[in-house]
Amino acid sequence: MVNVDVERVRAAMADLCEPLHDAFAWAEQKRRRRLRELTDPSYRWLGTHLIRGFAHHRLSKADLGVWSLTGKHSRNGELWLGDGDYRVRVLHSADEDAVPAPGNNLQRRAFYLNPPLAEYSEEPLFGPVNDQLLTLWRIDPGSGAPFFRVVRPVGLWKFGATAKTDLDFLLPETASELHELYFQPHDDELELELPKEEPGHGHGARGFSG
Repeated sequence: MVNVDVERVRAAMADLCEPLHDAFAWAEQKRRRRLRELTDPSYRWLGTHLIRGFAHHRLSKADLGVWSLTGKHSRNGELWLGDGDYRVRVLHSADEDAVPAPGNNLQRRAFYLNPPLAEYSEEPLFGPVNDQLLTLWRIDPGSGAPFFRVVRPVGLWKFGATAKTDLDFLLPETASELHELYFQPHDDELELELPKEEPGHGHGARGFSG
């Protein structure tokens, strides 16, 4: 992995850091006000739909830089983003360590079939290869803060099986923090990690819940 590839990742995702965190934090505040009485876990699905709907509304009015909302939100609240070179599907994650399996839907299965980065030699990491990325969101139940995990799927797997991905990182709150990320090889994946910080000032990497 060379510096130019890292710069491509940073450049591709930088415009989404602030808008995604702002939109989902705002959406969670809206959800809490409207569902104050529906605290039973059986209503959790409704909260997820509300957050996704409010977030889509917020993003539709935000400055997303080179990105724009795509897809058909009226189709079960799907949330897609694109910039011409990348496609990002924003999905709710029920497990901080799991990546949702593609299932049997042919369109979704096709989205998961990125060519592995290891197959590229002199080709850029991102850009011309039109990468398709999953952005998995979760809300901290205490603070209401959103967290986003970005993964690049490179194959198909069944529910409960190990996900086939070759890039996995937490999206920071700001573009400046994203510029501090570096690649850390981990088994067959590449993870983006933030530089070590003093105790008490970390971002709680993979600290998703709710």
